[in-house]
Amino acid sequence: MHRHGQAACHVRPEGRDRPMSRLIVQMQMSIDGFVDSDVPGSRWQLWDWGPNWTWSADARARFNALFASASGILLSRPMAGEGYLTHWRRTAEQHPDEPDYEFAARIGRLPKFVVTEHHVADQPGTKVINGSFAEAVRQAKHAVDGNLICFGGAGFVAALLQHHLVDELQLYVNPGLAGHGARIFGDTLARDRFTLLDATPTACGILITRWNPTRPEHPSDVAAVELPAWEGIE
Repeated sequence: MHRHGQAACHVRPEGRDRPMSRLIVQMQMSIDGFVDSDVPGSRWQLWDWGPNWTWSADARARFNALFASASGILLSRPMAGEGYLTHWRRTAEQHPDEPDYEFAARIGRLPKFVVTEHHVADQPGTKVINGSFAEAVRQAKHAVDGNLICFGGAGFVAALLQHHLVDELQLYVNPGLAGHGARIFGDTLARDRFTLLDATPTACGILITRWNPTRPEHPSDVAAVELPAWEGIE
């Protein structure tokens, strides 16, 4: 569904006779496996998305390459509604001629898709897709060619993995411990396997790993898992 007032995205015409794009999920992670920390003062994450970008040049280059390869961006409703697009638009405006921040400009130019059962405020270049979680994500995957990259919270990414919608998982493992916090891996993924595609250490200490999730061999493995409702995702 394309809500009134939203800017049109440069996407493929609707139709299921086309192959789906590859969904690439990128997450920051601590050494102890958390994607967020409940511990006050935790410093597990080298970069908190603020103005002081402490990553090394090789890590920045890999991050920019991810966006350069993308044809669209999939966002969770909270990510879209809590300032993600505004933050990176301002960042692009502050660094208009710096190659390190080309990714911020790409975020503004790429078509964006928000899957949700709720209303989302209109934003330029954004298409809101309603419906069941898995069906809405599949619609987004049918809308663009190439790679669809995803950014969302732990619950959103965990649901993508549980529904076997992720084609590549990129984990940027930071050189710090979160202690306690949110995770993307739960008991429901215990039957799954992941194939390591690449593991690259960077000068700042981040280990960039790329994984291919392997679908369960038997349909009964999927049927036995109770998948989360919308309220457990957003």
